[in-house]
Amino acid sequence: MKHLLTFVLLALAMNSAFSQSNILKENVQIPNGDFENWYHVVVNPTLEYDDIGTGPTDNWTATLNSLAAVPPIAGGPGPVTVFKSTDKYAGNYAAKAVSANFPLGPVTIFIPGMIGTAQMDMVGVRALLGKPCADCKPSHFKGYYKFEPVNGDSCAAVILLSKWNTVTKKRDTIGYGKMVQHNAVSTYTQFDITVNYTGSGTVDTMTMLVVSSGGFNVVNFLGSVGQVGSTMYVDNLTLDYPSGIQQVLMPEVAVSVYPNPASDILHIDLSKEVKAGSFEVYTSSGKLAGSYSVSQKSNTIPVYSLVNGLYYFRLVSGTELLNTGSFVVNR
Repeated sequence: MKHLLTFVLLALAMNSAFSQSNILKENVQIPNGDFENWYHVVVNPTLEYDDIGTGPTDNWTATLNSLAAVPPIAGGPGPVTVFKSTDKYAGNYAAKAVSANFPLGPVTIFIPGMIGTAQMDMVGVRALLGKPCADCKPSHFKGYYKFEPVNGDSCAAVILLSKWNTVTKKRDTIGYGKMVQHNAVSTYTQFDITVNYTGSGTVDTMTMLVVSSGGFNVVNFLGSVGQVGSTMYVDNLTLDYPSGIQQVLMPEVAVSVYPNPASDILHIDLSKEVKAGSFEVYTSSGKLAGSYSVSQKSNTIPVYSLVNGLYYFRLVSGTELLNTGSFVVNR
C-alpha cells in the first residue's frame, strides 16, 4: 500500500508543462474547442475509451482519462471521466465530463470530470498542467455548457495566465478568471469569463480548465471534493483577444529574436527555412509597422526607425500563419 500511495501522489501532483497547437485570434475557437476530433484508446481487451484530439500528443484540450491505464498492481484501472457526446451545442460532438471516485484500497480519491490543459503523463508518473502561450493576453474565455449536479455540487471554468519567476522559482500569476455554477443548467448556455490582469511581466503559460465538480484541487487531487455523477457538457470553447491580435499556440516554426530589447538591428533565427517567408511587425495597437522577407534560417531586420515600445510579430508563409511573438525596441 505504501508503494501504491506513492504512485498516486506522484501521478496526481500538478506540474507546469509545455506542448504545441493552432491559431487563435479575436473570438475564434480554441484548437478542437468544438470537440469534433476524438481518437480511440484501447487499454486492454475489456477496457477502451475515446479521448479528445487526434492522438495523445496532438491536442490542446485534454482529459485525465489515461488514469484508466493505471495497472491493477497499482490499484487501477482508474475511472474514465470524459466522454464523446452527441448531445452538443453545435457540430457533431461535445465533451461530457462526469465526476467519479477512484478506490485505492482503504483510500478513495475523488476525480472530477476535467477538460483543459491538464493531462496525465504516465511515463513521468505525473499530471501536466498548462500550455505554452508566449506573450498571450486573452481578454475573455468563453464556452457553452450544461450542468447536471448531484447533491448540490457545482461546476467551474477557470483560466490562469502565468510566468515563471527565475528568482523565486515559482509561477507568478499575471491574469485570472473563474466561473462557478451551483445550479442545474438544462439547456446549453454560454459562460463568458473576463480575464483580470493584476500581475506584471510577460505571460509564458496558459492554464485553462472546465470541471464537473468545482471543489477540485489542482495542487493535489487528494484534496478534491465533490459528488460522484455530477455531469457537465461542454462545447465551443473560445478565447477573445483585444484588437484582433493573433496567437499561435502550436507553432510550426520556432522563432528566436535577439537582442530583446533591440535598438538598431533585430536578429531573427528560424528553426527551418520558410518558403516565401514574411516577418510582419505590428505596434501594440495592431497597426502594421513593417514587413520583411525572412526565408532563411538566420535573418536580420532594421528597427532603428521604430519608436521605443512593445511590438508584435507574425511569421507568415504565403497565407499561412506559422508563429507569433513580441519584442521591445529601446534605445
